[in-house]
Amino acid sequence: MKILTTILFFFSACLFAEDEIIVHLNRSEPLVPLYLGTFDTTQSSLKTEYIAKLEGVLRFDLDYSGRMEICGRHHEKEALLLLENKKEGFAHSIWKRDHISYVVSANVEADNLNISVFSVDFQKLKHIKNIGLSGDLAKDRQSIHLLSDHIHKICFNKEGISTTKILYTVQVPNEKKSENKYLSHIWECDYDGHNAHKLTEDPKYCITPIYYPKSKHKPQQFLYVTYENGPSKIYISTIGNHKPEPFIKLRGNQLLPTIAKDNSKIAFICDAGGRADLFVQPLHSERGLLGKPIQAYSFPSSVQASPSFSPDGKKIAFVSDKEGTPKIYLIDTPHYKKGRKLPDAVCLTKMNRENTCPSWSPDGTKLAYSAKTKGTRQIWIYDFDTNEERQLTSGTSHKENPCWAPNSFHIVFNTADAASSELHLVNLNQDKTIKISNGPGRKHYPSWQP
Repeated sequence: MKILTTILFFFSACLFAEDEIIVHLNRSEPLVPLYLGTFDTTQSSLKTEYIAKLEGVLRFDLDYSGRMEICGRHHEKEALLLLENKKEGFAHSIWKRDHISYVVSANVEADNLNISVFSVDFQKLKHIKNIGLSGDLAKDRQSIHLLSDHIHKICFNKEGISTTKILYTVQVPNEKKSENKYLSHIWECDYDGHNAHKLTEDPKYCITPIYYPKSKHKPQQFLYVTYENGPSKIYISTIGNHKPEPFIKLRGNQLLPTIAKDNSKIAFICDAGGRADLFVQPLHSERGLLGKPIQAYSFPSSVQASPSFSPDGKKIAFVSDKEGTPKIYLIDTPHYKKGRKLPDAVCLTKMNRENTCPSWSPDGTKLAYSAKTKGTRQIWIYDFDTNEERQLTSGTSHKENPCWAPNSFHIVFNTADAASSELHLVNLNQDKTIKISNGPGRKHYPSWQP
């Protein structure tokens, strides 16, 4: 019990009242001005109010991409976009005069959405036609997210994140007074917090979900930790068809699973040897676990926690209190070898006494983590290019469990407050956070879809 209590300390926060979250940018690039015209609904079979909701989805996706800024609307420009002669509507000189880089116009014909994207600088016009709309907001949001990523690709030749999803947990009071005080379930939502739905029905406590590698022959699966049968164990289940099964056969408590980007191995924490040690297990996305787990790191009278692989899988960042307080260390990922020695651990975080919850960016250049700063847990970033630590957030509320988006540009994390615990988005080019979670319960352990 002492071991588990210590581990939970590594990825839990004290409780304070939530306040405004301040973002400190190391550097920022100018946001590209984009004009998003009002959707033309004169030929639409759908209600104007409904189309306005979809327009709001597109606006959010583009405006919080971290790369563009939606310009204010003007009646003259709106009139231009309604002209039948598109050459006049996208006249280069008019838009260039107002320093606008991209123009997006839209019209709905019957139940199909048509989009035009005009690059002012390159004077190129691209069309995205016949995006089917069903009138079902949850379904059509997915179509708009896909459209947003298409526009992002046109403008910046980079993949967007609007179609990605996030796993997380929701803690609620247990109505059965004779059992545990709280329940915790696994949920999934779109990257913007919408379309949230519960994935697990376990009657016990579930935490720290992660996506399992996609398979050609199986629906999307996920791993999570549950206390279903007493000790904490890592389970696997399928999204949309929850039939949980134990995943790793190893005695003791199992916690904090993480999977390498190339899907070749999984790391986790287990106290099979009497203390919380770091283990690595070879993995195949189709065949599952390969061989037996090996002990990757252990240190006398210490607790290890929160592993995170480098993108190439050759290194692991993790938390250890081997020097008295929890700090983040780096080791080479061990391999099966007779008579091998445990790798040396190099301390990365030196500016703060307590550092937890490391998350390695998919591009390998940064590590996000939570560090206790002047008594409050904040999100920090370690830059591998400069070997520097820098603070990303401030404010009196605790912030923990950062997780990178696939673009290595956005981060999701949760606050931890007396009244609530919510999910927030932040990117590295805009000095604001967006709260994406709603509804009852305390939200924790967000995990972004790879």
